[in-house]
Amino acid sequence: MGSNRKSLFRGWLTAVCVAAGVCATALIPPAEVFGVKLHRTNILSCLSHFESDERDNVVEYEADMERLEEQIAMIESTQAVPAAAADSVAADPVTISYEWRTDDFSPVRSARRPSSEELRPSADAAIVPIEDFDTLPQSRFDRFVERLVAGEPVRIAFMGDSFVEGDILTVDLRHELQTLFGGRGVGFVACDIPFATSRKSIKRRSTGWSSYSIMKPKAAPESLRDKFFVSGYMAEGGAGASTRWEPTEPYPTLAGATTARVLLLSRDDSRVELTLNDTLSRTFDISGDEALRQIVVESAPYRSIAVKVLEGRVICYGVTLGSDDGVGVDNFSVRSNNGHAIFGASPVINRQADALSGGYDLVVLQYGLNIMQASQRNYSKYRDQLRDMISYAERCFPSAAILVMGVSDRCVKNDDGIYVPIGSADALSAYQRAAADSCHVAFWNTYEAMRSMGGMKGFVANKWAAGDYTHINYGGGRAVARALMLPLREMAADKMAVRERAEQAERRRQMQIEEERRQREEQMQQRLSVIRNMVDSLAGDTLTFHKEE
Repeated sequence: MGSNRKSLFRGWLTAVCVAAGVCATALIPPAEVFGVKLHRTNILSCLSHFESDERDNVVEYEADMERLEEQIAMIESTQAVPAAAADSVAADPVTISYEWRTDDFSPVRSARRPSSEELRPSADAAIVPIEDFDTLPQSRFDRFVERLVAGEPVRIAFMGDSFVEGDILTVDLRHELQTLFGGRGVGFVACDIPFATSRKSIKRRSTGWSSYSIMKPKAAPESLRDKFFVSGYMAEGGAGASTRWEPTEPYPTLAGATTARVLLLSRDDSRVELTLNDTLSRTFDISGDEALRQIVVESAPYRSIAVKVLEGRVICYGVTLGSDDGVGVDNFSVRSNNGHAIFGASPVINRQADALSGGYDLVVLQYGLNIMQASQRNYSKYRDQLRDMISYAERCFPSAAILVMGVSDRCVKNDDGIYVPIGSADALSAYQRAAADSCHVAFWNTYEAMRSMGGMKGFVANKWAAGDYTHINYGGGRAVARALMLPLREMAADKMAVRERAEQAERRRQMQIEEERRQREEQMQQRLSVIRNMVDSLAGDTLTFHKEE
């Protein structure tokens, strides 16, 4: 009996020690030992969502529209300089884009044009419409949808907070779009970030970098604080710093990427090595300059790509994995961000990155979760801030349509400890809609879409959201992505139906032209036949006349 009690006591003691050890490791801050990054441990990460690593000492940015316009004007004036004048200033122009095309590369067209019938949502689908407040004869959002149905290359920048961190929602939005309209790859992936995270769509292994978040710019050297991209993160490293990316295959469209674009800054001369599939490598000598650079790799579908600094120091933002056609969706999520961090991103870097990519066609702004309070109904200050965010995005990405994605549903505990709807999501959503309206951009009511699926309580019941009743998981992301795709599909189906009718009318016109041509030829042949008969008849009469003589 005593032996059993001792065994039971040892068992409980062991369990307590293990639990204490796990809790203790969860308190260890992120660190780097011998070039290997150690991140905070959290065995309950699938059940909980912590943002403390990013919320401590974060910076609240404010819009400086005057400075923005000055920088944009400087960029545009530089771009407007004629080539001859530029050559007279600099005999050796700076190389902006470095290219590597492997011997096995063979362009494969992945873009497709689905029929209007394939695009059309089912008749019983509960569609929350995308409201387009643009006043132009052809709105920018309308032009974006037109490019989709025309089978042209389309790039989407999805800017958001922790609601879409880890490629939640965007992985399914990307898959739906690429399945319908073509395209491959996971889009943009950061080089390195200063806290632990995971992403379902790609594996990343990095070492040797000093990484910085736009939410904590003071942690970065002063010389780098004005070099942030809208991705929100950058990494600086010297010789030996490296990152390897390997796309996973939860969806078939994620594999098979043939193009990679590495974005970096090299203020001084440096040498960088890129490696495909851990076997094929090439080095690039990069001259020092303040301009943003890209290394473009075109190859047969690859399994992995890695970048390594061999000499000098480099600021690496990340890599975009995709194809030259179809749809690409870049996830630019920054946790604890209510959208203001866009004011901390460099307009120069943003404009240069936009130009290097060929220009974004759509920018999605998904924010608001971090400022929503249960008792607050007036969000006029945030509405004004959102207007500035929209203007900032329009100036940084001039060819893009803007879609404001309203705040999501959320629940909070009442006095009895029971989770109830927050009660202010509809108010914040209305202010976001008002900002979109006043800026003449598009708006989609995420709150309404989630409420139509049972709200946050329904999401938790379906295991689509975490137990904090705030953050969706991949299942919830799939549900929201499909809800967003419904109005997109409907708009695309309408446009495709117009195209199909126009193409059918053109085919009928061509058939009519061909039929008229055929009839004219038949009439001509008939006339020729009559003439021949007349000639033959006359020739016969002449022969008879000669015989009679």
